Amino acid sequence: MDADDLYGLPLDSFVAERGKLAKELKAVGDRDRAAEVTALRKPSVAAWAVNQLVRTQPKPIAGLFKAGDTLRKAQEKVLAGRGDAGDLRAGVEREREAVSGLVEKARGLLNSDGHELSQAVLDRVSDTLHAAALDGQARAQVRAGTLVGELRHAGLGMAGGFAATPSP
Repeated sequence: MDADDLYGLPLDSFVAERGKLAKELKAVGDRDRAAEVTALRKPSVAAWAVNQLVRTQPKPIAGLFKAGDTLRKAQEKVLAGRGDAGDLRAGVEREREAVSGLVEKARGLLNSDGHELSQAVLDRVSDTLHAAALDGQARAQVRAGTLVGELRHAGLGMAGGFAATPSP
């Protein structure tokens, strides 16, 4: 098992499997890598849900990224005075639909207690997906499927200043 594979496991298996992997690495003499694995943080429930979506829903995730790109381009055109407000509205709607579809898929995931994800967790999943659609750094983090915490898009609307920040 690779360290990145830990983030695809059921949430309640993360700590035990992390310890097992670190122990295996120590046994073969790779103490540095074992220390790196031991230092890996268990994801929050919302980050875990996003990791599961990335690993199990590649087409909808790709659709989210495409919708985000389309929205960003439409906004750039409007800001440059060459765009159409209708295109911008359509881009916003496509991005929202992509996020909404993925949140619905996340709704079917169960937490480590076997319960459906709460609305608060689903809201944080939504925030993270919006950030991934609109921000290149957030997208790279989400695409890796190894998030440990939620992300939130920070900025004034979408104009300039794209920055994904960990959600409080």
